[in-house]
Amino acid sequence: MNTRTVTKTAATIALAATAAFGAAAPAMAGNTCKNVAIEFTNDTGGKIKIVDIDYWDPAKGRNGGWRSIYVRNEKLSPGVTWDETRNLRRVNQRQTKLRIEYRLPGKHFGWRLKKHKVISDSFVCSRRDSVELSTSD
Repeated sequence: MNTRTVTKTAATIALAATAAFGAAAPAMAGNTCKNVAIEFTNDTGGKIKIVDIDYWDPAKGRNGGWRSIYVRNEKLSPGVTWDETRNLRRVNQRQTKLRIEYRLPGKHFGWRLKKHKVISDSFVCSRRDSVELSTSD
């Protein structure tokens, strides 16, 4: 074996290893926290407006942080349950929790500026999980 053959063989092995591990990496990094069913019940006795949904990502930043999920400002009558299925990206089999923020009606019209928050218990997120929250939590 000459130097050229050894170099060519080493390059072929390196390329094969890169292809094998490179193909496996996206599957391992895939989002396993997909299709999470979120149910939120209005137990306030009056109308509310959901203004924000966030989830905790323990890997965000140095000490973890909240990631936001886009939600239209949903108005809920008393006793009504709002349900939505969402993906919690980048959580992948780690401890997380949900936070839902809502507003109460103003005295004369519109909505109060103060946001009320409901935070779920921690859970390990996996595909097709279900999380139930209410304003009484």
